[in-house]
Order: sequence, then C-alpha cells, then structure tokens
Amino acid sequence: MDKREAITYLNESLKEIPALAKLRYTNNEYHLWIQTIRGVVEKVFGKESYEYQKLAEVYRISGSYEETRQNSYKHNLQRRAIAILSIIQTWETIGLEPEIKESLEPPESFNTRSNWKIIEREFGITKNKFGRKINFVSDRFQRGIVFRDVEHSFVLANLGFSKPAVILAGSVIEELLRLYLEYKNISPLSDNFDGYIRTCEQNELLKDSVSRLSHAVRQFRNLVHLSAEKTEKHTISKATAIGAVSSIFTIANDF
Repeated sequence: MDKREAITYLNESLKEIPALAKLRYTNNEYHLWIQTIRGVVEKVFGKESYEYQKLAEVYRISGSYEETRQNSYKHNLQRRAIAILSIIQTWETIGLEPEIKESLEPPESFNTRSNWKIIEREFGITKNKFGRKINFVSDRFQRGIVFRDVEHSFVLANLGFSKPAVILAGSVIEELLRLYLEYKNISPLSDNFDGYIRTCEQNELLKDSVSRLSHAVRQFRNLVHLSAEKTEKHTISKATAIGAVSSIFTIANDF
C-alpha cells in the first residue's frame, strides 16, 4: 500500500464513524477499527510521522453513569474523525506527487490552512478577513480560541456531527456578542446568550436580520439537550449545523 492508497483507506474509514457512533461504548468494533487504521498509517508513513502521531493518543472512556460514558465514547469518535480529516486534508493540500511526498513532513498548520481554504470557498470569507471583523477581540489567546472553535464547528458540521457543531457555533456567537458589548462598554441585560442579543438589539448594534439570526442560533442550542430529542423530527440536521456555522460569519459582518 502506498500513500495514495492509504489516504483512500482513511476516507473510507471516515464513512464508518456514523455506524460506530450508534454502538454501545463497550463494543469491540471501535478498538479493532482504530488499531487497523493505526497499523496502516504506521506501515505507510512510519511511527515517527506526523500522521501516526495524530492517531497515537489513547482516549479513555470517562464518567460514572452509562449516559456520560456513552457521550464520552462519542466525543472520542469525534476527535478521531477530526484527526483523520486533518491527515486527509493535509495531503490534499500538499499533493501526493512522489517528489513531494517523500521529502515533506507536513506540519500541524497545514490542517488549519486547508480548513480555512474550504471555509473561504464555501462562505466567501478568509481567516484574515474574519479576523479584521472581530478586531475588538484584542487578546491573542481569546482570538486563538475563536479561530479554533470556528474551524472545529465547521469540520464537525461537514462530518455530520450536527449536534456538537451547533453547540460550538452557538458558543462562538455567544462569546463574540459578549466581547463586543464589553468593547462598547455596555453592560448586558443579563449575563447569558439571550441577554447579549437583547442588549445588542436595544442599543441598535445589530441589524434586524442578524438579530433574528442570533435568536435562531440560540433556539438551535436549545434543541441540543438530550431531552429535546424526543423524535427524529427534533434531531438537528447537517443543513442546520452548516447554517449555524454560516451564522457566525453573517453576524461578524455586522460588527
């Protein structure tokens, strides 16, 4: 197996994640699945490679209750999905030509660069342009968290992990609104998502359309509680998740 075949194999492995997510956390299939992937990556790329290190970390199932442990298992699957997608997108970015693939060890930054290129293609906004829109977030650490969570919510939405994508996108919007009010020296009506939105409306800081969009994202987040998923009708769709990610950039345009 060469590197091109290995990347094809990783693409196929991604497709197995939704089925694995439906299994109980005590299943044996997950361990066989990740061990096989590690074996392929070690054989093709080497144990010291960037690719193998992305998959080498061991995740533990944590929690005292069945529901908590099941959620921990699903969270671990999501992290594996992001790691595999990172490897795939890295090689899609740098190419698989023989003269390149043998000499270049792709750094972590290629993953982020690739994700933001896809974001630019789908939403028409670059990372630099988005950064200028949120220039009121002056703390370097906070800006890093915002960029990271925007990227991760986009990756999760595209992988079909709609619920965590919406939670993360909603959290980004909530934090951006909080920091924007802080930048404007305006105290929120209440220290929560709804309070930030209503304060922005009261002070005419957001356009009506964007304000309604913020309310929609807040409603999406209300749907993510397990108790709200009474039927398939209440399950968050991939389209809704991608819409929540898109809302981040729509609202940012109004700052």
